[in-house]
Amino acid sequence: MNSLRDEALPAKRKWRRSFVSLVVLANGLSLFASPPSVAPSRKGPAMQGDAVPQDIQPAVLDLQLSPEDGRKADAMATFMTALIDEDNAETDKAFEEYRKTLDLDPSYTELAVKVATELARRGDAAGAINVLKDSIKASPKQPSVYLCLSQLYAKYLNKQELAVKYATQALDLNPRELPPYLALYELYTAGNREKNANQIIDRAMKQENKSPEYWFQLGEFLAGHLMKEPAAAVPDDLKRLTVIFKESLSYAGEDTGLITRIADYFLLLKQPKEAIPLYLKVMSLKGNADEPATLAVRNKLARSLWANSQIDEAVALLKQLIKENPLRYESYGLLGEIYEQLADFQNALANYQQALLLDSSQPSNYLRVADMYLKTRQFNKAISLLVEARVKFSELPEITYSLAVARSQAGRYQEAIATFEEALHEAEATQPEMLNGAFYFAYGSTAEQGGMTDRAVELLRKSIEIDPANSAQACNYLGYLWVDRGEHLDEAAGLIKRALEMEPENPAFLDSLGWYYFKTASYDKALAELQKAAAAIRPEDAIVYEHLGDTFLKLNNTPEALVYWQKAAKLDPGNKGVLLKIEDSKQKVSANPTPAAAK
Repeated sequence: MNSLRDEALPAKRKWRRSFVSLVVLANGLSLFASPPSVAPSRKGPAMQGDAVPQDIQPAVLDLQLSPEDGRKADAMATFMTALIDEDNAETDKAFEEYRKTLDLDPSYTELAVKVATELARRGDAAGAINVLKDSIKASPKQPSVYLCLSQLYAKYLNKQELAVKYATQALDLNPRELPPYLALYELYTAGNREKNANQIIDRAMKQENKSPEYWFQLGEFLAGHLMKEPAAAVPDDLKRLTVIFKESLSYAGEDTGLITRIADYFLLLKQPKEAIPLYLKVMSLKGNADEPATLAVRNKLARSLWANSQIDEAVALLKQLIKENPLRYESYGLLGEIYEQLADFQNALANYQQALLLDSSQPSNYLRVADMYLKTRQFNKAISLLVEARVKFSELPEITYSLAVARSQAGRYQEAIATFEEALHEAEATQPEMLNGAFYFAYGSTAEQGGMTDRAVELLRKSIEIDPANSAQACNYLGYLWVDRGEHLDEAAGLIKRALEMEPENPAFLDSLGWYYFKTASYDKALAELQKAAAAIRPEDAIVYEHLGDTFLKLNNTPEALVYWQKAAKLDPGNKGVLLKIEDSKQKVSANPTPAAAK
């Protein structure tokens, strides 16, 4: 609040200067206009040398204030008192004096909007509307009052048609200003009137306005709406935004700040081709390549090149940036991201480590290095780093969550389960949004691997319940868990099929379905699904091959079963169960080398 008050002080001082002069003048005029008071009188004319005559004479007619001017003078004096009280933090007293000011002079529209907004905040929407309507009567051509009235009807009274009416009046009074267009767009969008919403933007775009900020703010507003629901965006939306931002550019001249902001939006909207030339223009205008703002633009250019599939150019630019500015951690971070996308985890790790060395104040730098340790199977290093980060950022439950995942991947399941539980309680207290479907899936799968089957079922069910649209992994995991244990087979089949509806080609899900058919003695169906899984899964998977071997055995094809068990053993030589199956099948093949016909 203090910072907002500080920002408002210059404007407030300006008001004070104008109002102080008017108040002094008004009070002076009132003094001369006052009727004779009970002040002591002295007979005879004033002496020539008297500085202040003892008799107060009535003001001449042309100096007397009219009743209307008197009210305005009183309004000014009351307003000044309110400003002083507000500076002294006597907000309630100041507010009442602001209201008295408006009672005396409702034509002060800026104050009317301020008072109405505060009344609405205090729960008196009806009073706020009355204040604004009185102001409109006194000053009927001020669009800001109509716009505020529109917002009150929409937000507090849910009267959309009245809100549209007053926003339209604000627009008609001043069609060159942007706020009424944006207000109407919001109202039409909220009312699912997409056609009207598009029409109002088209009307805004037809304005002959040469202000680059007008066009940029229009584009920024629409881009914000588009990024809220990117899935709902259509090509025409992006085309319209491109037109708007280019209109802003046409008036921007050499305003590098505005050009950069527009390029940033193109990058956010996944239009790197539009962003690249703008960043290049900014760099040419700035000239000084080592200036911090220019370095940031060069980083953004590298990101744009990467997003535009110009990987080699992006890497070369970042390496040049690092060579020129080896202490700039952002360049290492971005280069690490590119290497990570290319699955070059060693180079990604090296760059993330350098970023962490240069800036250990960012928890994200710890998390990225730990993730690369896990991807390169350096589990103990990941755990040690996250333990260090947890001490440093004890208020962040996502660090605890990452530590739990690292311990789980390292096979330290009991430690991981305890850490997941700690992360759960930390997040409940400070960051409940972290407790999403992915969290419960990670915790549930760890609990299952740690032998806590009942707890695993509870957590996996929670994962599916919280995020059903993204529950494919959890559905498959819980379904397979039950199938493998021979429990709840009907429900398990439903979960596996539900997972396949979301990801029909997922080989792990196909394996689960094949294993369900195996467990229910539908061996031909099992074989078909498991063969599809084996053909699709990369890298090859020992469990899929073992399942195929088991299925071939049930179909009386021991030689083919032996082939797949041997593949499974090659991938997982520590699986003693598979080794026993191989030995047993070899004896059967030796005794009967001709395979029986498959049933």
